[in-house]
Amino acid sequence: MSTNTIVRIFGKNYSLGVDQDHPADHVQQIAQLVDDRMGQVKSEMSTGSPLQVAILASLNLVEELQSLQEDYASAESDITLRTSRLTASLGRLFAEVEASSIDS
Repeated sequence: MSTNTIVRIFGKNYSLGVDQDHPADHVQQIAQLVDDRMGQVKSEMSTGSPLQVAILASLNLVEELQSLQEDYASAESDITLRTSRLTASLGRLFAEVEASSIDS
């Protein structure tokens, strides 16, 4: 079942639908992030319409998201490589232990 929550972004109230996948507190946190970023962009601009501020804030947020996605992919790749190396090392160690127990 969907309900609504009111968020305030850049001085305007918006009624947004919320549900189990997107609870009100989560929607409020996201709205606060957008509002904060828009305030930051506005403070760095000498002039600009709310639309321009929103577009620049969106571009900043998407750039940050892409950077985080790249960092995540790099970390995931590093973990995969390290796991593969560890698995190979353990395989060699078990083979050595098995070989020495057969020799004994």
